[in-house]
Amino acid sequence: MKSNYTIIKSCVILISLCYSAFLFAINPTDADKERCYMENTTDRTITFIYDLGLWKTTNVQKVEVRGSFTGWDSQTDFIMEFDEENNLYYLICPYSKIKRPGNSGQPEYKFVVNGSSWQSTSKTFIPEGYTFKNADNNMIIVYASDDFEQIKANSRTANTLKKPSDFNYETKLGKEEVSNFRMVPGTRALFRSYHPFHVFRPKSAAEIDRLNYITQFADIWYNIKSDICLTDDETGKMNTYTINGIKYTESIPEYYQEIIANNSVLYVGTDKTINPDNEVPSYNEVYYNPRSSLFGHWMQEIVKFINNDNQKVPFLIHCAIGTDRTGVFSAIIGAMCGANWSEIADDYQRTNRMGIQDFRDYHLLKYTFEELLQIDDVSVIPNLQEAVSNYFVQAGYLEENEISNMVTKLSIDVSVFNNYSSDMFLYPNPASSYVYFSEESDIKNVTIYKNDGREVKNVSVEDSKVDLSGIKSGYYIVKGINNNEVLTSKLLVE
Repeated sequence: MKSNYTIIKSCVILISLCYSAFLFAINPTDADKERCYMENTTDRTITFIYDLGLWKTTNVQKVEVRGSFTGWDSQTDFIMEFDEENNLYYLICPYSKIKRPGNSGQPEYKFVVNGSSWQSTSKTFIPEGYTFKNADNNMIIVYASDDFEQIKANSRTANTLKKPSDFNYETKLGKEEVSNFRMVPGTRALFRSYHPFHVFRPKSAAEIDRLNYITQFADIWYNIKSDICLTDDETGKMNTYTINGIKYTESIPEYYQEIIANNSVLYVGTDKTINPDNEVPSYNEVYYNPRSSLFGHWMQEIVKFINNDNQKVPFLIHCAIGTDRTGVFSAIIGAMCGANWSEIADDYQRTNRMGIQDFRDYHLLKYTFEELLQIDDVSVIPNLQEAVSNYFVQAGYLEENEISNMVTKLSIDVSVFNNYSSDMFLYPNPASSYVYFSEESDIKNVTIYKNDGREVKNVSVEDSKVDLSGIKSGYYIVKGINNNEVLTSKLLVE
């Protein structure tokens, strides 16, 4: 019996020594503790570290990790173990368990103590680059293979709130940047933007300019005829804000009122014949569950609407700030219309030019595509158009001819409708003192009308230009005759 006892005792000691050695093997450096994790590139693991001495928390009973990879919910397998010797909590996770990124494009997380106390990430001991300066100020995992300098630069951009003077309103590019308005890659008749008339960033001094330039793009330059809205119908909710010292009341622009009157607005998620749950797209569903039936039904609604003969090009697609839901659906439609991954990623990243203290990195969108297609790297897919289209066909959400019809309709060149075409009728637009016509035009005089049809002025064209003096700021219709052809164009006078 004594011999057996000795053997058992020896085994217990051996196990204890092995366990101690295991703890020693993951014993973090001071830099690891400050970073709040350590990476093992050989085992492909991340060890989260919550050092009680650094965080200066007391009466700690439980510490857990919640992040983009847990849906920010509590999960039992993300509860941390306590290392009494080092006075810290730790949790070892394989890469695969925490791969779901947040807005930064990296896995994002926070520590939660005793089930409810979310720990502030504004700690001076956390080095730059390991907390992403988005609105949520989450901590992030930066892998050894990542471009750390780019991530730090992105974080600084995320914390930027641009002023009107930061945009060059004299250029089309400057107006696109502030309004988040642009053509979806792969298409010629689908545009994306910030919300057409609602304020979502009242603290931004450029918010009024943002909405005004969306109206100019949608109404004057591109003559938008149909709208795909990825939020609830909020046409009955007009609010008043004070923006940059100016009292501003939301209102629905005339062009959008016309779109509504023509029954040309799709509120995605409200077609009960396709989507019986009557649920509008959400952040988590579009980014993290693209293979769900909800996502498939949303795509059905959108494609059906685009292909409807009653809906005319050009189309506008938007959500609130035109970033998440707009970014994902624009990317999927663009891919089905022939855009490659490089074009899609570049377009997605352009939203950050708004400078509204928000940021989205294309790696978040990359995760969505890889989940949708069940692949490791979307950037190496030789034919993305075929891969995305095949998924929706094989999953039973769309027919090949429906996709083909959508591609054809969105390939219509709408430059003939807008004032940025090579044969533009007049420029600049908007204008203040003069408006010019191309030297090749044969226009001798023009008539300027208010939007309600009342004539304002009939004026001669001299040296290919028209003097706008005496005309108040507002929207007008300009009509002229060029080589026996009657031409009209919308004009904004500032």
